[in-house]
Amino acid sequence: TEAPCATVGRRTEGRRRGVVRDGAAFVRTFGSYGGGDRKFHLPMAVCVDGDHIVVADCRNNRIVVVARTDGSFVRTFGSKGAAHGQFNEPYGMCVNAAGLIIV
Repeated sequence: TEAPCATVGRRTEGRRRGVVRDGAAFVRTFGSYGGGDRKFHLPMAVCVDGDHIVVADCRNNRIVVVARTDGSFVRTFGSKGAAHGQFNEPYGMCVNAAGLIIV
């Protein structure tokens, strides 16, 4: 069984995300500044959901899902706007017990 995982965001140094496991032991960073896969522009909220880390990528107006094990890109959804499935700088989200991402 994998140890519990805590995820912390860093808004400096290229706006990367870091993963901390087993107390305060640093494991890795993932992502960099930008708008492509594994890139973030002002990441605001982070949730760990089983095998995935879910990030509210505020200035890119989307939600990004990466693999918990290595930070590899899984998927993204959302775009800027007011229609269904669009966001205006999402600042928060969570993952419920059924695995649904609520923004």
